[in-house]
Amino acid sequence: MEYPLPQFLEIKPKIAGPLNFRQFMYLFGALLFLMIFYFTKPLFTFILIAIPTVIIAIVFAFVKVKGYTIPTLIIRALSFMAKTKVYVWKKDVSPAYVLPKKTKKEEKESTTPKLAEKSRLKELSKLVEIHRR
Repeated sequence: MEYPLPQFLEIKPKIAGPLNFRQFMYLFGALLFLMIFYFTKPLFTFILIAIPTVIIAIVFAFVKVKGYTIPTLIIRALSFMAKTKVYVWKKDVSPAYVLPKKTKKEEKESTTPKLAEKSRLKELSKLVEIHRR
């Protein structure tokens, strides 16, 4: 029996034209904030506050970094800074092992190539053949 799998899970439903709920709420919140300042502060102060507020609202609503929204990145960064850090790697504190120095006689013996002993391969193959029969 086949079941339909949902596709395009990253696409949120649109509620106000091309805006989804979260985008609409960021822009609507900025609009309400600016309306309060428009009626309570002088025009010059309103303009100084309005420009950064609109930029921040647009960034929060539309900008994504590597597929994540800015509020998600801010929340993750704050939680990373708040949590305790776990360091996995720890240096082993064992004493250093010092190799003994070779004497001149040992150095000469180790530099001369040793001839390989006669191979026992034929002897072993004969044993295998004998036991197979």
